[in-house]
Amino acid sequence: MEKRKNIDLTKEDIRRSLIILSIPLTLTAFVQIAYTLVDMVWIGRIGSNAVAAVGVSYFLAWIAEALSLIAKIGGGVYAAQAYGRKDKKLTSLILQNGYLQGSITAIIYIILILTFKTYIIDFYKLGKEVSDFANAYLSITALGYIFVFLNPIFSQSFYSIGESVTPFKINTIGLVLNIILDPLFIFGFGPIPPMGIRGAAFATVTGQATVFLIFLFVMKRKEGVIKDSLENFTLSTKWQKRIFELGLPVSFISGIHAFITIILNKLMAGFGPKPVAVYSIGSQLESISWKTTEGCQAVVQSLIAQNFGAGLVDRVKKGVKESLKLVGWIGIIATIILFGFRNHLFKVFVPGDLDTINLGAKYLAILSASQLMMSLEIGSTGIFQGLSDTRTPSAISVIFNAARIPISFLLIPYFGVLGIWLSMTITSIIKGTLSLYLLRKKIKKNLKFTDFR
Repeated sequence: MEKRKNIDLTKEDIRRSLIILSIPLTLTAFVQIAYTLVDMVWIGRIGSNAVAAVGVSYFLAWIAEALSLIAKIGGGVYAAQAYGRKDKKLTSLILQNGYLQGSITAIIYIILILTFKTYIIDFYKLGKEVSDFANAYLSITALGYIFVFLNPIFSQSFYSIGESVTPFKINTIGLVLNIILDPLFIFGFGPIPPMGIRGAAFATVTGQATVFLIFLFVMKRKEGVIKDSLENFTLSTKWQKRIFELGLPVSFISGIHAFITIILNKLMAGFGPKPVAVYSIGSQLESISWKTTEGCQAVVQSLIAQNFGAGLVDRVKKGVKESLKLVGWIGIIATIILFGFRNHLFKVFVPGDLDTINLGAKYLAILSASQLMMSLEIGSTGIFQGLSDTRTPSAISVIFNAARIPISFLLIPYFGVLGIWLSMTITSIIKGTLSLYLLRKKIKKNLKFTDFR
């Protein structure tokens, strides 16, 4: 008999459910932000070249996260819909096939990265020191990409059944461990030798591996669909195909976004390593909004999916309104923080480097203008996904993220590297506006419920 720890998203108060489930995810996002920023602080002590090197590697981790979305979103949405229809056997079957798909994709990706990492790093042409740093960091972190794939998929399996506290606790343990190990491995302590940028990589992989092992332990002990999803495995080509088809557009969004950002980063590199370092730090500061909103997106997706699966039209409509209010406030708060403290935030990471600090303040001023619409776009994407529509947000994201490249070329002659960041803000505002328009149109005219099986 399954323990009653989950919130029934098809019955309980929508606003209350969103808040209760979002709090652990929001806290997880803040811990992730804290870890990444602390990581940047310590790496910044090695030098701006080390920061630039880690920034190059982050894009490959981003692509790994994008590929993991195929199984995470495809399996998560269908599992939530099955769970909303009280079909626990089907829920476990879908989760099982999601785990398998994520594992196979991870192994293929790791092999490709280790084979071609030298060519990838040389693409940026940032000089020998930055390339050596990037190679050392990536050689270690690439081995941990199996956890980058599977840990979010495991988390999503809990979100799909209306439980967010357990993955919050598990992920927090790993993130706190990272924060503790970072300075110990980078600078050494007692019997631990100083390892520099390799130490930062070892700290990251150790934290990720710890989270993975704890997930397996907890899932084995948890009664119900989560435990069943690890036992009596049944391969289903039908659900492998459905998970892939539903998750692929979402993965494509993130993958294309990562690829486009790699191109933009290459354009920034043409102005020297400082803009690359600024973007590496600035994008992590900006994650105050997008990581928090993406955490809430998982709850929004499950809320909409369960009620969609149960055929509860009015609850879906109310869920849409409450979800957009929640992510909207996140965007407003992020705007105030990034713009109001833009002259102080970079001083923490590169103290004494006035050029990088001044350039970083300009970056935050530009990007702060898009935080509200970016948050609303992410929230809208979760709603579309819950309705089994991954194509609409994919099209919006791909078209306007790709538009950043020609817009950058148009603006660079007038604004230099600032033109690249202006292109990012302009397209984010357009994406958010268009997402809201198409979502309103879908809810008002085209919302129909069908049997997803």
